[in-house]
Amino acid sequence: MLRTTLAAAALLVAAAPVVAQETDWTEVRARRQADGVASLTIDVEYFAGELRVAAADAGLLYDTHLKYDAARMRPERKWSVDGEAARLVIGFEGIGDDGEIDFDLDMDEEDHGFLNLGLSPDVPTDLRMKVGAALSVVDLGGVPLTGLVYQTAASDTELAFGSVNPASMERLELKVGVAEFTATGLGNARFDELEFTGGLGDVRLDFTGEWSADASATIEMGLGSLTLVVPPDLGVRINKKGFLASLDAPGFTKVDGAWQSPGWESASHRLDIHLRAALGTIEVRQAS
Repeated sequence: MLRTTLAAAALLVAAAPVVAQETDWTEVRARRQADGVASLTIDVEYFAGELRVAAADAGLLYDTHLKYDAARMRPERKWSVDGEAARLVIGFEGIGDDGEIDFDLDMDEEDHGFLNLGLSPDVPTDLRMKVGAALSVVDLGGVPLTGLVYQTAASDTELAFGSVNPASMERLELKVGVAEFTATGLGNARFDELEFTGGLGDVRLDFTGEWSADASATIEMGLGSLTLVVPPDLGVRINKKGFLASLDAPGFTKVDGAWQSPGWESASHRLDIHLRAALGTIEVRQAS
């Protein structure tokens, strides 16, 4: 956990603003129809700016709108098809001898880079994202996700499942370094297993939504605050490790070493949480 935290902090330092230089703002838009594609894998690496992800229009496989500084970076897009399975890779290469991307990120400025990514509402998609110092608003409601990996070093992230996942995912993986992170509607994600790893920051995981099956979650926190929001009709059990992190879970009772919600025994669906925290506060709240 300490190594993860230090690595995230190092990435944050590496992303510190540099001396301002001339910019060459360039905009590119690319979209593709979903004809003949039965499954899609998308890999995205985005380092700085504003990132927005949402469902695309019906019939589209993906829809990207990118604004970037051509004086500092060069976008890379790779597309491949194997039968009815397709893959899209979006990344960036720095312009310079070392290939690193230098940037001066100030979201208060009117002019800044962005990536808007629209995902197919029809084709099952495995999404993998690595995000640097960015402002991220990711609403995956209505996108048929079979898998999701979201990894960020130092971004402010709002992740939401505003409506039920039309598919189901075996694994939902979230890795957060030094950041403020909020995830809402996780009950709509339809995951079998969730894995969350956090370093430093304030984290809020909201498990409300339309639950259709039992699930498990493994949550590891370094330093910071963690808030878990659970619906009253979901059975929740928390197995906690870590003596220096306090747990505040009103209404929960301790049974066989774990903390159980009042409706655990009679609940139609259950969430079993394995929680490990180094230092900080943990609050469990029932959604109204």
